[in-house]
Amino acid sequence: MEDLGFVDLVCLIGVIPLILYLINKKVTIETNYILPFIFLMAFASLYEIIGTTFFQLRTIYWFRAYVFLEFYAVLYFYYKLLNYKKVFIVYGVLYFLVYLYLLVNWPNNKKGFNDLPLNVMVTLLVVFGSFLWFIDVFKKLEDKPLLKRIDFFYISSFLIYFCGTFLVFLMTDYLLNDAKYKIEEFWTLIIFFNLVLRITLIFTVWKARIKLEH
Repeated sequence: MEDLGFVDLVCLIGVIPLILYLINKKVTIETNYILPFIFLMAFASLYEIIGTTFFQLRTIYWFRAYVFLEFYAVLYFYYKLLNYKKVFIVYGVLYFLVYLYLLVNWPNNKKGFNDLPLNVMVTLLVVFGSFLWFIDVFKKLEDKPLLKRIDFFYISSFLIYFCGTFLVFLMTDYLLNDAKYKIEEFWTLIIFFNLVLRITLIFTVWKARIKLEH
């Protein structure tokens, strides 16, 4: 029960970035780019609390929809932030085709292994998009520290979350088949990276708002 309470708390924290935005919609342009992800995260958090915890709704179909929406929310961020439109469009089409293929051949009784191609693709998107962002920053040679860039915090939060959870998913079979490890340890890592993502987004949306006020 305590673990479930902590999970619900992490979910509630996921709504705070949206609340901060709604309180003051005057945010930096980078924050506007990440808004689809913030809205999706808030909706997913409420669904997890209300739909799963209270009404015991099945999550398998929602999860399939969520990974699809999450990818394109992240893709939209990098698409708007960077000047590599054609590359991101082609990658978005490729993801759609892979997702459609997996959806047709996706059995209802399991999801972890078949999700791996999608996890790989969204992680590659984040790593590649972030790499292009860093290249652009150093090419422009702007006299502006990274810690004063709102987009740097969004990029960092994506890198930590998606790369961290991807490594955990890669270890899933090993963790579950070894008697020394418990499923709770696996989910604890996932929850931890979710918490880091949410706290970073809270700080960054707040920072973007404060910056404009001054």
